[in-house]
Amino acid sequence: MILSKTHRCLWAVIALFIAAVFAPCSFGEEMTRFELEEREQPVEDTTEVDWMNDTTGVDTIEYHAVDLVYDVETSTFNLNKSAQLKYRTATLESDTIWMDQKNQILAASGNPVLRETKNPSLSGMRLKYNLKSKIGEVYYATTFQDNQQLNGMEVRRLPDTRIQIARGDFSTCNDTTHQHFYFYGRRMVVKPKETITARPVVLNIADVPVAVLPMIVAPLKSGRKSGLLTPKFGGDQKQGYYLRNIGFYYAANDYWDATLSADIIEGDEARFEKSTLSGEIRYKKRYLLDGHIKYTSYLEEFDFSRSGYDIDFSHNQNLTPDAKHTLSGQGSFVSSTDVRKKNSLESSTILNQQANASLAYSGKFGNNKSLTVKVSQNQNLTTGMLERDLPDIQYRMSGNLFNFELEEGEVAAEDGSFQSFLEKFNYSFTNRFNYKSHRERDTTLNKDTTAHYLGYTGTYTLDYSGRLFDVINITPRATFTGYWTGTSWRNPNDSLYKRKRYLSFNPEEGTYGNVAYNHSYSLTADTKLYGIWVPEIGRFTGIRHVLSPSVSYTYAPEIDTVKTFAPHPYLGQYPYQQKQQTVGFSLNNDFDIKYLKVAGHVDTSRGDSAKKAKAVEDQYGTRRLLTTRHSFSYNFAADSLNFSDISSSFGFQILPDYMFTINTRHSFYHKYDTNPNKVRFPELTYWGYELSKSFHWSGTFNGGLPSQLEKYEMLNWSLSLDYRYSFSSTRVAKNLFKDNISHSTGISATFQPTVNWDVSYSTRYDYNEGKFVSHEFTFKRVLHCWQLDFTWTPTGPAAGWSFSVYVRDLPDIKLNAGSTDTKSYD
Repeated sequence: MILSKTHRCLWAVIALFIAAVFAPCSFGEEMTRFELEEREQPVEDTTEVDWMNDTTGVDTIEYHAVDLVYDVETSTFNLNKSAQLKYRTATLESDTIWMDQKNQILAASGNPVLRETKNPSLSGMRLKYNLKSKIGEVYYATTFQDNQQLNGMEVRRLPDTRIQIARGDFSTCNDTTHQHFYFYGRRMVVKPKETITARPVVLNIADVPVAVLPMIVAPLKSGRKSGLLTPKFGGDQKQGYYLRNIGFYYAANDYWDATLSADIIEGDEARFEKSTLSGEIRYKKRYLLDGHIKYTSYLEEFDFSRSGYDIDFSHNQNLTPDAKHTLSGQGSFVSSTDVRKKNSLESSTILNQQANASLAYSGKFGNNKSLTVKVSQNQNLTTGMLERDLPDIQYRMSGNLFNFELEEGEVAAEDGSFQSFLEKFNYSFTNRFNYKSHRERDTTLNKDTTAHYLGYTGTYTLDYSGRLFDVINITPRATFTGYWTGTSWRNPNDSLYKRKRYLSFNPEEGTYGNVAYNHSYSLTADTKLYGIWVPEIGRFTGIRHVLSPSVSYTYAPEIDTVKTFAPHPYLGQYPYQQKQQTVGFSLNNDFDIKYLKVAGHVDTSRGDSAKKAKAVEDQYGTRRLLTTRHSFSYNFAADSLNFSDISSSFGFQILPDYMFTINTRHSFYHKYDTNPNKVRFPELTYWGYELSKSFHWSGTFNGGLPSQLEKYEMLNWSLSLDYRYSFSSTRVAKNLFKDNISHSTGISATFQPTVNWDVSYSTRYDYNEGKFVSHEFTFKRVLHCWQLDFTWTPTGPAAGWSFSVYVRDLPDIKLNAGSTDTKSYD
């Protein structure tokens, strides 16, 4: 888009108008949003005292000089050549110092320097100070305050420690010979370590005036402070010119703050369709709560009736001091499914096509009870799916069925007693109530597809943990489950495809849904068998094999009584239980090797027994060599297909901290043969594996240029590699498998070509697509008190480039440009 001269002038006038309207503008720390912290009481400084306001000290003056001239009649004296005068906590150094003791007037010339304990040092060409009125003047003065330099033709020090400057300038550039930028003002007032106020003000860059402001207020201390935000003006070849960050920041106290800001963006069609209005409130109180809520309104050509919104929030709160009762949540809400893609200029926002939100209460009661109440919404902005839980309630409790409280001096029952037998009974009780609505986008019939689900599931489990022959673990278990659903089938005898669900919970009409239950019983026996081989070959000292077999039997009766019961699909309701008499088998194998970390054995002849044992243990290392898992079952009550699939996994530890695992499934029934119900030798139906690993290296290298200390400059570098590969293959025909492969590599690197340059690059290569799917280059250059940033994103959402040059200590003073293309991602 090419703008005419008239159009460009219009933007310039708008920028100057905004600068004037929002004066006084605030720069520096005032524009930085700091983390909220809990208020702490300030500690009074009893050592540093302002010498001008100190009334407790002794009025003793110490002075030194090469030449001293004292006039007794007038009570004056001159200190010449390397003169120095000390008064309370202040020290004055100059070529010549003159003092009138009778009138309490002090004067200095010849590059005087005033140093104080509490206030910044002050230097100039001439100095004059009245000790009675506590008013002083310095001509052609210079002072430094927290990396900020202030200069003035005439500087006056007031009794309340304020400094008045006439025809002065200030800057964060510490180049005393030639400042790269500075603010010039005819009148300035400095409150040390607090603020500097100036009016009018001219911003000069390299001695060239570039901007005029009626007034500015800049902080001289860190911390949050209320004030107007600094507007930022820039241009983008794709989205036009913009004026951003117009607004106000309000720091109420140490516990919360608020920001109201607006971005006026011209847009590629000059209709201001990308402009936004945002408001955010943040709050934090240590150990109690923290969170934020942010509202962003996308102004469609400044028409609020057609504007979209995006709300983001987070909240974490301890309702009780012991943190057993909490309230937490986070998420976002949008006005429409395409509001982010149409209006945002940031790639992270465009890619975020989920508008999920949740708020949950969690409470713990005693040692074994918990309650969770949650409301949530999941919205997929791409597919149009909208799912809500209003609410989802879960209550759990578990523990020993019998608790025997011991009286004072009583010991626990010994093994074999009836009391120890009862203590091995355990229970768990789980309840869940849920009301859910689910809606999918209907692109053909254009009708409401919202489905409502209302239900409750309660499960009670009772088990016993015992041992047989002190070798085999025996666990009998009984499970009882009750279901309630608020929906029913209108035509329960039809097939599942033709059934129609309706909401049958209506107390006004006397309908309360349907109730169902099932129960099952199981017995599990498992043990561990160990095998150890100790060959002592070199550093290889042994191998251990752990075999963990397990056998279980499960019985469940057939239950099919409530035909109209429409189960809640998200509560795991199974009212139509089939008869089950299942024997399950599982077998786990673990192979570990043991080795010496270093050759030879450590000396264990010294020290006590504990140190000897630790020394022996520390000299050995262990590593998992191989692990396998296998399981299958057989159902005696089934009419056919009694065997389940054999599920297996094989793990190999190819690196000290990485286990490579292959998963497989085998079936006793060959699905694609002529007789699929016949038991045959197990056939592979699925196999897959995943390989992912990240590596990171960093260090320094010789820059090749010696520093002032005659040492070579060491520059930093870092490299990260992220590799991902997943493979799965499923049998889809007798001799045909369907493969699914995901394969990509990500690389990111940073290094310093020189001390002042930082270069970073990140990319990801997708092997399936055969191309790089993302690139990003970033260049940073320190220009003394300025910094240059350049970012280039060749592909992907929000592809383009951005360029900015800004003052490092005052990042709001910047010059930027860029090009962002979001339409290519539609």
